[in-house]
Amino acid sequence: MARIVVEARKTPEAGAFLDNMAATCRVAGHQVMRWRGPRSGRVPYGRWMWPCDLAILFNGTHDRYSQFHQQLDGWDARRIYVELGWYPQQGRFQVDPHGINAAASWATERLTCHCRTPLAVPAAGDLLVVLQHDHDTQITHMSPWFDSMYAFVKHLAEHSALRLRLRKHPRHDLDERLAELARRQGLVWDQSPSLTTAMETCRAVACINSSGAVEALANRLPVLCFGKAVYRHPEAVHCLTDDGRQLRAVTGQLAQGRCDLFVEAIDEIVRRIQVRQWTVTQIQERLPPLLDSLLAGCKPSSWWSRLTDVLPLRRAA
Repeated sequence: MARIVVEARKTPEAGAFLDNMAATCRVAGHQVMRWRGPRSGRVPYGRWMWPCDLAILFNGTHDRYSQFHQQLDGWDARRIYVELGWYPQQGRFQVDPHGINAAASWATERLTCHCRTPLAVPAAGDLLVVLQHDHDTQITHMSPWFDSMYAFVKHLAEHSALRLRLRKHPRHDLDERLAELARRQGLVWDQSPSLTTAMETCRAVACINSSGAVEALANRLPVLCFGKAVYRHPEAVHCLTDDGRQLRAVTGQLAQGRCDLFVEAIDEIVRRIQVRQWTVTQIQERLPPLLDSLLAGCKPSSWWSRLTDVLPLRRAA
């Protein structure tokens, strides 16, 4: 029997997924303690990080988790990271022992397909820019070249050969500096009711590492990726940096109806992402073997032994 800490979350979908993971751990015979992490919201658990052999964290990569990772390192505890999925996002979750998004254990695996079919570029349209949240870990931890949407859009506006159309993140307010930049540059804001609709009139999609790019790939649209991402493979997306010459070359080629991407690579990336997403109904089947592989040879934590010497054993609901 191992000791497993499972974070709780207030948000309904994430909370239900974590609750089911906790229940499955108990059924497998493990001691389960629930924990209110620094971004959990108001849930009926304490912030005490229990000594454990393994911790299941939602995202868990935010800077506010750093002190808890130090504790987990001290106990030599394994980790499982959980986050919302990529595509379709609703009802799907990332689950990985190494990290989320580009930090996932499989993210850098080479593609195995034979690239033979060049991707067709839409005959007309603009460059749809999918904006993200400046303080999201996708930007703070996985965006080596741009630390804000302002810097990102400024770079695009200065070097893109395609007209830009900016799509605001649906859950975050617009930054005033970015709004002023858009006014000054005469940039267009996308008013489409959904991302799917917005993509119908674009020639390509640009983002740092948004999950929206996976929908673009599923629709076989060219994607310009400017950050670390699970789909950042040169045959599947344009892997760009802050080099303006790269951007001018790629968008100039797209404006002429050509690109260096391949259908086979795009389809493999989309399939790879979809099979690695979990639903709630798959937890009972997929979690136990993952636990077994991570806990194999795990030694009881000396911290736990010392704690139970002086405190009565508490099993959280």
